[in-house]
Amino acid sequence: MTEKINYHTVIQEEDKRLKQRREKLMGKDFAESLDDNRFGIALSGGGIRSATINLGILKTLHKFGVLKQSDYLSTVSGGGYTGAYIQATLKAEGKTNKLFDEEHIKYMRNRGEYLTPGKGLTKLWNQFTIAVAFFVSFLMSLVSPAIIIALIGGGYFFYDSLKEGKETATPSSLNLDGLMWYILYGAVVIFILHYTFNVAKVFKLNGSNWFNRLEAVFIIPAILIFTGSMFISHETLRTPSLPEIINFIAIGFVLLLLGIFTNPNATSFHRFYRKQLADAFLNFSGQNKNIHIKNLFNTSSDKENDYFAPYPLINTCLNLQASNDENFQGAKASDYFLLSPMYCGSKLVGYVPTAKSRGYQLMTLPAAATISAAAVNPGMGAYSSKLLSILLTIFNLRLGFWVWNPLRIKKHNGLVWWPFYFFYELLGKIGTDKRMVNISDGGHIENLGVMELLRRKCKLIIAVDAGADPLYTFSDLENLTVRARNELGIDIRFRPDQIPEDVIRVNPSNGYSKQRYAIADLFLLWEKIVENGEKTIKHYPGGKKVGVFVYVKSAVTAPEGRPNISREENPLKYATYKYKIYNPDFPHESTADQFFDPIQWESYFQLGQFIGSDILGCDNLNEFDVDQAFTIPLNELYRHFDEGIQLFGSVSLPLPSSRSKSRGLEEAIMEATLEENLGVVTDYEM
Repeated sequence: MTEKINYHTVIQEEDKRLKQRREKLMGKDFAESLDDNRFGIALSGGGIRSATINLGILKTLHKFGVLKQSDYLSTVSGGGYTGAYIQATLKAEGKTNKLFDEEHIKYMRNRGEYLTPGKGLTKLWNQFTIAVAFFVSFLMSLVSPAIIIALIGGGYFFYDSLKEGKETATPSSLNLDGLMWYILYGAVVIFILHYTFNVAKVFKLNGSNWFNRLEAVFIIPAILIFTGSMFISHETLRTPSLPEIINFIAIGFVLLLLGIFTNPNATSFHRFYRKQLADAFLNFSGQNKNIHIKNLFNTSSDKENDYFAPYPLINTCLNLQASNDENFQGAKASDYFLLSPMYCGSKLVGYVPTAKSRGYQLMTLPAAATISAAAVNPGMGAYSSKLLSILLTIFNLRLGFWVWNPLRIKKHNGLVWWPFYFFYELLGKIGTDKRMVNISDGGHIENLGVMELLRRKCKLIIAVDAGADPLYTFSDLENLTVRARNELGIDIRFRPDQIPEDVIRVNPSNGYSKQRYAIADLFLLWEKIVENGEKTIKHYPGGKKVGVFVYVKSAVTAPEGRPNISREENPLKYATYKYKIYNPDFPHESTADQFFDPIQWESYFQLGQFIGSDILGCDNLNEFDVDQAFTIPLNELYRHFDEGIQLFGSVSLPLPSSRSKSRGLEEAIMEATLEENLGVVTDYEM
């Protein structure tokens, strides 16, 4: 068993790489200031909706050099779709101005229905293909239980073939075969009566449950007799011949050997899901389309594209359901499980070096992003239940992944006999006491992807909440604040004029939000101190400020007027303008909708771009060209959120020189505001 690596070691090793990256990109002074201005961006879950909004936000942040200065890009589920695009595209292109190339955007827009893309006959074919893919993976999932059933059944039939048919001294009253038939006849009669009663008394409160109890009385002895007949025989047994023994052993060996190759990671619907995501978001990545995560971040390289992207933190959920697991305590049903270029693992089971550990060294970016987005799985963290485990396993709704348990990885690992793992999922026996552990959607434990950034003591965090929240209950934010306070001693304290419920929640009288982000201060309430090998807790009365947290929510603000958009000249923008009118749930349509047409996709993408400009205070986003945009210094960005300084039209960053002098600033801001709210005006006429 390998030595358990804790997350303190993980963060220390990451820091060495981050300082190298900073020095190569921005200079030595910037590298030495890592502990003073560590910066992370978090992209939440939410499927294709989240991916599209986050893509728009990052396009704006990239335009002003913010993405380049970010140390971490922490992603969950749908946010990971965008994260994968960022990582693979920068790795492949090596040119930052290709990151949001119009060719890329057009392709992803047309691939919004990534599970069944295309039009006409192509789309019909893809819809048929997904149905076939699910059915085939369902049949493949039955191979594992079939192997165990074949082993048990084969043993019984081999035993039965040895009967000679001669009566022994067993009393006739113990004729088990005859008794078995009487029990089955009785069970059939009870079933018919039960069915008749249910039809006749549809609304009867009692009665059916009594039939269930009576049926159990028949079924239990039937099972006992069936299995016991092998040991209480009324016939003598002959000695098997050598060929019979060899055949029996050979068949058993083949079944045991087959169990080694029934890896559910290879046969579940996860594979189809992964391929569709890769085709949609990694199409322009070339040979990096299926890159190993260990190769994503290399600061020793002389090529800027090997380290330009922020360090990726791909968040998944370690599922814990087994009550006999010593790591399972009470209602604790999950842990944060990290997939990253340097280390993979969790605080509970420890971490292993990605490049040197079995299984993880082969983990690819599409696989990691898909696991992080495995919303449906027998183990679902805090949402797990024994009943769900049974149903989801039986119907092969398994998008999660089995990975090597960091607690049990050895230098020379043995083989895994996979049929057992089918029943671990079926019976809710997923835990850390086995050679493999099960991981799924990071949203099953924390859907904002912020906990890993708090653990790394980021001084500035921009977190995008693009999850479905039509009632603005802020449940993901609440989950984060409770976990951060109780697990890390960090209080996320929103400022009095920045309470999300007050400034972001939609005003029911007009259907719009006041603003789309809120600012909180991060206060450290307590921390663990290790002195002379002893752990103590140090408290900070009132809290010690350690950073700023910018909470960004997918929301729309009320427009100032009515834009003049021509249907003929710009049909896409015209349709986007109309989208909010006919889709009042925008931008919180259900996550179950994973089929975005180009208009829907573009609506969310544009919203994301202007949310990005909103948080930066840029009122004239369209005036800036990518090649001419200013780079916002990180310290200025921090002061913008912490002290409220303006970044544009001030000493820090002047307005773009390309702006027409004949137009007043007020007019430019008005036009930008109208453009910003494409698709949200409630006027039905044009």
